Amino acid sequence: MEFELETRRKIYEQIKKSPGIHFRELERRLQMVVGNLQYHLQCLEKKNLIRASNDGDYVRYFVKDRSLSETERKIMSFLRRSGCRHILLQLLNNPDLNNKELSQVVGLSPSTVSWNLNKLVKAGIIEKEKNGRISKFTIVDPHAIAELLVCYKESFLDTLVDGFIEMWEFKNSK
Repeated sequence: MEFELETRRKIYEQIKKSPGIHFRELERRLQMVVGNLQYHLQCLEKKNLIRASNDGDYVRYFVKDRSLSETERKIMSFLRRSGCRHILLQLLNNPDLNNKELSQVVGLSPSTVSWNLNKLVKAGIIEKEKNGRISKFTIVDPHAIAELLVCYKESFLDTLVDGFIEMWEFKNSK
Protein backbone atom coordinates (compact mmCIF):
# COMPACT_ATOMS: atom_id res chain seq x y z
CA MET A 1 0.00 0.00 0.00
CA GLU A 2 2.80 2.45 0.87
CA PHE A 3 4.52 1.76 -2.46
CA GLU A 4 1.28 2.50 -4.33
CA LEU A 5 0.81 5.79 -2.49
CA GLU A 6 4.42 6.80 -3.20
CA THR A 7 3.97 5.92 -6.89
CA ARG A 8 0.77 7.97 -7.12
CA ARG A 9 2.45 10.89 -5.35
CA LYS A 10 5.27 10.83 -7.93
CA ILE A 11 2.77 10.75 -10.80
CA TYR A 12 0.71 13.57 -9.27
CA GLU A 13 3.80 15.72 -8.66
CA GLN A 14 5.02 15.19 -12.24
CA ILE A 15 1.63 16.23 -13.63
CA LYS A 16 1.54 19.25 -11.32
CA LYS A 17 5.05 20.28 -12.42
CA SER A 18 4.26 19.69 -16.13
CA PRO A 19 0.58 20.46 -16.74
CA GLY A 20 -0.62 19.11 -20.07
CA ILE A 21 1.90 16.29 -20.12
CA HIS A 22 0.82 13.32 -22.20
CA PHE A 23 0.92 9.63 -21.32
CA ARG A 24 4.11 8.63 -23.16
CA GLU A 25 6.03 11.58 -21.72
CA LEU A 26 4.89 10.60 -18.21
CA GLU A 27 6.00 7.05 -18.94
CA ARG A 28 9.46 8.28 -20.03
CA ARG A 29 10.01 10.75 -17.22
CA LEU A 30 8.86 8.37 -14.48
CA GLN A 31 10.33 5.26 -16.13
CA MET A 32 7.16 3.30 -15.43
CA VAL A 33 5.64 0.29 -17.15
CA VAL A 34 2.60 1.19 -19.28
CA GLY A 35 0.07 -0.98 -17.42
CA ASN A 36 1.25 0.23 -14.01
CA LEU A 37 1.05 3.89 -15.09
CA GLN A 38 -2.42 3.40 -16.57
CA TYR A 39 -3.66 1.80 -13.36
CA HIS A 40 -2.36 4.60 -11.14
CA LEU A 41 -3.65 7.34 -13.48
CA GLN A 42 -7.11 5.75 -13.35
CA CYS A 43 -6.93 5.67 -9.54
CA LEU A 44 -5.92 9.34 -9.42
CA GLU A 45 -8.79 10.23 -11.77
CA LYS A 46 -11.32 8.24 -9.68
CA LYS A 47 -10.12 10.10 -6.57
CA ASN A 48 -10.71 13.36 -8.49
CA LEU A 49 -7.08 14.47 -8.10
CA ILE A 50 -6.27 14.71 -11.81
CA ARG A 51 -8.21 15.09 -15.02
CA ALA A 52 -7.50 13.71 -18.46
CA SER A 53 -8.20 15.95 -21.43
CA ASN A 54 -8.12 14.78 -25.05
CA ASP A 55 -6.75 17.50 -27.36
CA GLY A 56 -7.50 15.53 -30.53
CA ASP A 57 -4.07 13.94 -30.80
CA TYR A 58 -3.05 13.19 -27.21
CA VAL A 59 -4.64 12.59 -23.84
CA ARG A 60 -3.13 15.21 -21.57
CA TYR A 61 -3.16 15.29 -17.79
CA PHE A 62 -3.76 18.18 -15.39
CA VAL A 63 -4.11 18.31 -11.62
CA LYS A 64 -7.52 19.38 -10.40
CA ASP A 65 -6.31 22.27 -8.26
CA ARG A 66 -7.99 24.92 -10.41
CA SER A 67 -4.71 26.77 -10.92
CA LEU A 68 -5.15 26.79 -14.72
CA SER A 69 -8.19 28.07 -16.56
CA GLU A 70 -9.67 26.13 -19.47
CA THR A 71 -7.92 28.51 -21.90
CA GLU A 72 -4.59 28.06 -20.12
CA ARG A 73 -4.99 24.26 -20.26
CA LYS A 74 -5.62 24.52 -24.00
CA ILE A 75 -2.51 26.69 -24.46
CA MET A 76 -0.43 24.27 -22.35
CA SER A 77 -1.55 21.40 -24.59
CA PHE A 78 -0.07 23.24 -27.57
CA LEU A 79 3.06 24.33 -25.70
CA ARG A 80 3.73 20.65 -24.96
CA ARG A 81 4.15 20.03 -28.73
CA SER A 82 7.64 21.09 -29.79
CA GLY A 83 6.57 22.28 -33.27
CA CYS A 84 3.76 24.46 -31.91
CA ARG A 85 5.94 25.68 -29.04
CA HIS A 86 8.70 26.78 -31.45
CA ILE A 87 6.17 28.51 -33.71
CA LEU A 88 4.65 30.33 -30.72
CA LEU A 89 8.10 31.35 -29.46
CA GLN A 90 8.92 32.83 -32.86
CA LEU A 91 5.59 34.68 -33.03
CA LEU A 92 6.16 36.07 -29.53
CA ASN A 93 9.49 37.52 -30.67
CA ASN A 94 8.45 38.43 -34.24
CA PRO A 95 4.71 39.02 -34.68
CA ASP A 96 3.20 38.94 -38.17
CA LEU A 97 5.41 36.23 -39.68
CA ASN A 98 4.07 34.22 -42.59
CA ASN A 99 4.24 30.45 -43.14
CA LYS A 100 7.42 30.59 -45.23
CA GLU A 101 9.25 32.80 -42.72
CA LEU A 102 8.15 30.58 -39.82
CA SER A 103 9.24 27.47 -41.71
CA GLN A 104 12.72 28.92 -42.17
CA VAL A 105 13.21 30.04 -38.56
CA VAL A 106 11.80 26.93 -36.85
CA GLY A 107 13.45 24.48 -39.25
CA LEU A 108 10.28 22.59 -40.16
CA SER A 109 8.82 21.95 -43.58
CA PRO A 110 6.20 24.45 -44.81
CA SER A 111 3.53 21.73 -44.74
CA THR A 112 4.31 20.86 -41.10
CA VAL A 113 4.26 24.54 -40.13
CA SER A 114 0.99 25.00 -42.01
CA TRP A 115 -0.56 22.01 -40.21
CA ASN A 116 0.49 23.41 -36.81
CA LEU A 117 -0.66 26.93 -37.71
CA ASN A 118 -4.10 25.65 -38.73
CA LYS A 119 -4.44 23.83 -35.38
CA LEU A 120 -3.42 26.98 -33.48
CA VAL A 121 -5.84 29.17 -35.48
CA LYS A 122 -8.70 26.69 -34.98
CA ALA A 123 -8.01 26.68 -31.22
CA GLY A 124 -8.12 30.51 -31.15
CA ILE A 125 -4.53 30.84 -29.92
CA ILE A 126 -3.28 32.69 -32.99
CA GLU A 127 -4.99 34.80 -35.65
CA LYS A 128 -4.48 34.65 -39.37
CA GLU A 129 -4.59 37.84 -41.43
CA LYS A 130 -4.74 37.27 -45.16
CA ASN A 131 -3.28 39.93 -47.44
CA GLY A 132 -3.52 38.75 -51.05
CA ARG A 133 -1.83 35.36 -51.27
CA ILE A 134 0.18 35.82 -48.09
CA SER A 135 -1.15 35.12 -44.60
CA LYS A 136 0.48 36.60 -41.53
CA PHE A 137 0.05 35.15 -38.07
CA THR A 138 -0.11 36.80 -34.64
CA ILE A 139 -0.76 35.50 -31.15
CA VAL A 140 -4.14 36.43 -29.66
CA ASP A 141 -2.87 36.75 -26.06
CA PRO A 142 0.95 36.87 -26.06
CA HIS A 143 1.11 37.80 -22.37
CA ALA A 144 -0.74 34.60 -21.33
CA ILE A 145 1.63 32.43 -23.36
CA ALA A 146 4.71 34.20 -22.01
CA GLU A 147 3.46 33.78 -18.43
CA LEU A 148 2.87 30.05 -18.91
CA LEU A 149 6.32 29.62 -20.44
CA VAL A 150 7.93 31.44 -17.52
CA CYS A 151 5.86 29.67 -14.87
CA TYR A 152 6.50 26.16 -16.20
CA LYS A 153 9.93 26.69 -17.80
CA GLU A 154 11.55 23.71 -16.04
CA SER A 155 9.00 21.32 -17.49
CA PHE A 156 9.75 22.12 -21.14
CA LEU A 157 13.39 20.95 -21.31
CA ASP A 158 13.93 23.26 -24.27
CA THR A 159 16.82 25.66 -24.85
CA LEU A 160 14.60 27.89 -27.01
CA VAL A 161 12.27 28.38 -24.06
CA ASP A 162 15.24 29.21 -21.83
CA GLY A 163 16.47 31.83 -24.34
CA PHE A 164 13.01 33.37 -24.66
CA ILE A 165 12.59 33.59 -20.89
CA GLU A 166 15.95 35.32 -20.45
CA MET A 167 15.00 37.88 -23.09
CA TRP A 168 11.44 38.30 -21.73
CA GLU A 169 12.64 38.80 -18.16
CA PHE A 170 15.27 41.30 -19.34
CA LYS A 171 12.65 43.22 -21.36
CA ASN A 172 10.23 43.32 -18.41
CA SER A 173 12.87 44.38 -15.88
CA LYS A 174 13.39 47.74 -17.62
